Amino acid sequence: MNRAIKICLSGLVVLYLFIVCFNNIFDYGANFQFVTHVTSMDEIFSRQKNGWRALESSWVHHMIYVIIIIFELTTLVMIALGTIGMLKARRSDFTTFKRAGRFTTYGLTMGITLWFGAFLTIGGEWFLMWQTKSWNAQNNAFMLTMIFLLLLIHHQTDEK
Repeated sequence: MNRAIKICLSGLVVLYLFIVCFNNIFDYGANFQFVTHVTSMDEIFSRQKNGWRALESSWVHHMIYVIIIIFELTTLVMIALGTIGMLKARRSDFTTFKRAGRFTTYGLTMGITLWFGAFLTIGGEWFLMWQTKSWNAQNNAFMLTMIFLLLLIHHQTDEK
């Protein structure tokens, strides 16, 4: 049963990331605005004191957004490979099943790195995203960090 849960939860993350990547690619402008406003720091209340951190170049905004999308796509592929591997190895011994899910481990770690490292740490604190009402995604980033972390912890549990 534990293997089925790991495969199912991993598959749900694949579905979630597929939709995220789909939206970011096919509705590029929606989240690009988010990246632009956060990195420009144009709506923070301490702009006068902290505005020197702002990145205001359009090409830099596009570069950051493309890097985010590539990171999300890589995370998606990693977790998808892990899910497929676990599905194929579901009737195998413990070591084989664990090895088959290693890409899920890598992908979930990448998800934590993205949502905690990039969005909460860099976006939230360096670019002071928390100071804006319109472009503050810290709650979502925290929620996703916790989901990925909890799934990673469960994914690492042994079957015994």
